[in-house]
Amino acid sequence: MQVDNSLSAGLRPASLVRSPLQAQSPVSAVANTPARQTYSFPDAPLISSQPLRYNVQLNQQLTRVQQADHFLQATESQLLKVGHALSRRGDRQAALVETKALQSLLAQRQTLSGGSVNRQLQVTLEGKSQVSFHLRDGNMLLNNPQPEVLTFSLGGQQREISAAAIAADSTPQQTLLILNQTLGKWGIHGKLDAQREVKFQVNEQQWSRVNQHLSVQGGGERYPQSQFFPVKPLADNTLEDELSRVLANPAQMDALQPVIESTLEQLTRQRKQLVRTKNLVQQRVDSMSNLNSNQASSMAQDVAQQLGQSEYRNLAGALNAQANVPRATVKNVLGNAALLRT
Repeated sequence: MQVDNSLSAGLRPASLVRSPLQAQSPVSAVANTPARQTYSFPDAPLISSQPLRYNVQLNQQLTRVQQADHFLQATESQLLKVGHALSRRGDRQAALVETKALQSLLAQRQTLSGGSVNRQLQVTLEGKSQVSFHLRDGNMLLNNPQPEVLTFSLGGQQREISAAAIAADSTPQQTLLILNQTLGKWGIHGKLDAQREVKFQVNEQQWSRVNQHLSVQGGGERYPQSQFFPVKPLADNTLEDELSRVLANPAQMDALQPVIESTLEQLTRQRKQLVRTKNLVQQRVDSMSNLNSNQASSMAQDVAQQLGQSEYRNLAGALNAQANVPRATVKNVLGNAALLRT
C-alpha cells in the first residue's frame, strides 16, 4: 500500500481558505456531532470547529483514509459471513445469498471507497487506483531482436494512434522504455517483475477502454502487417472474478473457501497499514490543535510587551479620537499636517 509522505511533510495550516470538502466529506459531516469521551478518528469536533486550520490536502487525505477503512471493514465482515455459511455444508442456499451480497458490495467498491481501494483490495491513498494486466504475447514483444515499427490504436468514443520504432538488437529494457513512451499518452506503464515478465498498469477509469479497444499493427515480426490486431490484455485475477465464476456454477461453491481465507489475510495487512497511517495523521492533527492556556498566556504577554515598546498607545488614542470627530475635520487636520511637513 502506498502512503502519501505529505502526511508528515506537506500538511500545513490553511491560510484563510475554507475547504470545499467541508460540506461533503465524512470529515465535515460531523460538524454538529457533540463531543464524546470515546476515541474517534479523526476527532470530529476538533476538525469541524476550526476548519480554517486545515488545508484541502489534509481534508482529502482524511476522507480517503476513512472511506478505505470503512469499505475494507464492510468487505471483511461480509467475507466472514460467506465463510461461516460455507462451513455449514447443509445450508448452501444461505452461502449463495451471502456470496451474492459480497459480489454486490464489491461492485460498489469505487463509489463506497471513493477510489481509495483498487481491484485487488489494496489501499491507494495517493493518486488513482490502477489495474495491473499483462499481454498474452508480452515476452515475445520484448525479447524479439528484430527492428519493427509498432502502431498502437486505442478506440472508443474517438480513435487515437501512437507509434513505437523498435531498433535492431534492442534489449528488453530498451524495448520496454520505448513502449512506455508510446503508451504513456494513454496512462499505460509497464515494468519487468521478478520473473522478468512485463506487467502493465493503467488507471482503473481507463481500463474498460484499454481492455476493449486497444489494438496494434506491426511489420510482420511481432504483429501482423496487414491489419490491426486486438491486444486483449489480461487483468490480474480478483476476488470479484472468483465470485462471478462460482455464482455461474454454484456446484463449485466450496472452491471459495481458500480464496476467502487468503483475502481475509490480505485485508488484515491492509487494515494494519491504515492503523499506522491513522496514527500518523492523528499526530499531525494534534500538532495543529488549539494552544493550551499556558502557551496562550505566554504568547499574549510577549505581544503586549512588543506593543508596549512601540507607539501603539499613541496610535490607539489617535484612532479612538477620530471615531468622535467628523470625517471632514480629520481630513483637514491631516492635510494641514502634511503641508506643514513639506
